[in-house]
Amino acid sequence: MATATPTPARARRTTAGVVVIGNEVLSAKIADGNGPQILRRFADIGVRVGELSVLADDRDRIAEVVGAFAARFDLVVTTGGVGPTHDDCTWHAVGQAFGAPMRLHAELARKVAAHLGAPLTPEQERLALLPEGAELVPVEGRWPLVRMRNVYVLPGVPSLVERNLRQIATLVQAAGGARPGHLATAYFTVEEWHAVAHIDRVVADHPEVEIGSYPVFDAPDYKLRLTFEHDDRGQVRDAVEAMIGAVGAGQWVRTEWRAA
Repeated sequence: MATATPTPARARRTTAGVVVIGNEVLSAKIADGNGPQILRRFADIGVRVGELSVLADDRDRIAEVVGAFAARFDLVVTTGGVGPTHDDCTWHAVGQAFGAPMRLHAELARKVAAHLGAPLTPEQERLALLPEGAELVPVEGRWPLVRMRNVYVLPGVPSLVERNLRQIATLVQAAGGARPGHLATAYFTVEEWHAVAHIDRVVADHPEVEIGSYPVFDAPDYKLRLTFEHDDRGQVRDAVEAMIGAVGAGQWVRTEWRAA
């Protein structure tokens, strides 16, 4: 089980909330790959994801969660529920979250009409209905990224999510909010329940380092995996060395490092 203590250094990172939307995800008609993709991308650039929520196509509930996330995190990313059909309610929910009426976005309507090669029908105009105040962010490809304040609303198509995430990452990095930290993973032959007292002591002695403890049952050479994460490599190193000393060097297998 993970044990975490927030620190001032961690608080300087950009924080994010993620909302995956769709009845098809909750009913297992579609296996969601967008949530993990977003988590990996944000981990790579040092954005701290505070919460991921998977929601049904329920406008009121989406509005409630998006509004709460927008107030709590620096940025919010939603996927799914974008389109012209009856179950595509994400934009209306985002508008509801901010108290913004829906308006036909002229620039987006022009892009949709150009793509279709004809004036839009009332049904097709739904593709260009956005909350008042929403803005288009240029990205590679035909369709822009759409942002409402600090909320980025992405479609559910994984390839489009990937493309839009690249642009979001660029924006975060340009603003100086991407702060990759340091992650060390130490492996031990001891079982977790025999190491709890040692883990508790190191956690207490290194409150600024986020330490996670994970028992392992199927590895040939270790039974416990401990992770240590912080923006300062020296603090991570000190915590790792303290843990090895506490658990016992004879129980330690190896330590792996990467950016976090």
